[in-house]
Amino acid sequence: MNNIMEPASTETFSPQIHVQGFVDEAIKTLDVSDLYSKRETLRSVAYAEAMNVPIETVDELKSVCSMQTLKCPSEDIHKDAAEVPTGTELVTLGLRKRYLDSKPNINKNCKFTVLSWNQEHVYQDVKPPPEREVKPQCAVLQVAVFHPSKRNRRKSKGKRMRLAQEYRVLGYQKLTDLRDAITCIADHTIAGEFSERPCNVPDIRAKDIYKSAYFFIENVFYNDFRYEDNRDLSRNVREWEQNKHEGKGSYTTQHMEDVKFNDLHIRLGYPYLYCHQGDCEHLIIFKDLRMFHADDCRDEGLYPLMVNRYRFRRQMCRVCATFTAKWVTYDDQLAEESPCFFCDLCFKALHYSKDQTKLAEFEAYPYVDMGIFNLAIV
Repeated sequence: MNNIMEPASTETFSPQIHVQGFVDEAIKTLDVSDLYSKRETLRSVAYAEAMNVPIETVDELKSVCSMQTLKCPSEDIHKDAAEVPTGTELVTLGLRKRYLDSKPNINKNCKFTVLSWNQEHVYQDVKPPPEREVKPQCAVLQVAVFHPSKRNRRKSKGKRMRLAQEYRVLGYQKLTDLRDAITCIADHTIAGEFSERPCNVPDIRAKDIYKSAYFFIENVFYNDFRYEDNRDLSRNVREWEQNKHEGKGSYTTQHMEDVKFNDLHIRLGYPYLYCHQGDCEHLIIFKDLRMFHADDCRDEGLYPLMVNRYRFRRQMCRVCATFTAKWVTYDDQLAEESPCFFCDLCFKALHYSKDQTKLAEFEAYPYVDMGIFNLAIV
């Protein structure tokens, strides 16, 4: 991997870090109160030390000098900020009214952001049962997972990689926990052509059949061998690398289910690889490594915790333009383009008679819309 990266780009990577070694050094350096005190508590302690007074005095000053004590009773009436009075002489209010009046005319494509940011705030104040509390003095890693890149290097040259998801994982969790959390459309596809039997589509996804996968991190392939029929997807790559270096390959392999994040040696900002479904390859980047603190979600069962996710646009039916596409056809004599997308109702009404006979020649495949991965921003 080091031979592939350009020298200029290596300036953005951190030195190699052993995650467990980082935890050990942090425990020696930091006080326990620094890890498990809320930010407000830390501020109060700092104020008390600076003023040379007890922390109770600081808390009393906060309540006495609070902004709430400066309000009159009539100020508790909350007014709708969207209602701007007419005839105002304030230029700022006039500009805001003009903006609010123009909002219905704004393109609907701008209604939602591309990324569902800051999802972790939903779980910050969750109080789990004692058995699900996060273990003390553990590392937290932030991992970014990108969309798989296209094979055509000429067409994809110059295009930026798109973020798919971003997770926070705990240091004592296994790599398989992250592997199970990553969502990809390739895992949800249904293999097969069903133009002859559209009503008999099996509910068997690709992830139920092809369960093999691996992470490639610092010249080590971490293969998923939790199931008996799993294969070593990295074997061909390792054999190619050995042949290239006359049997002196530097790549090794381990079982993903036996390795924790604490065992890894990583570089922050360095691109690693996650491969599944044979050849669906995602770049993954470790963006951050730090100790768990009191402002993090304390429910161990919610980790890996997704904090960011790409927001997809739905693929609409080309006939009704109302419902999400459930079928995609190729070489369709009844469609103006190939491929063409249809919802279930329009697909069957257009392509089949009442006795389920095909009305034309085409190939039909079940289509899984990527919009199913969208999350509402809370």
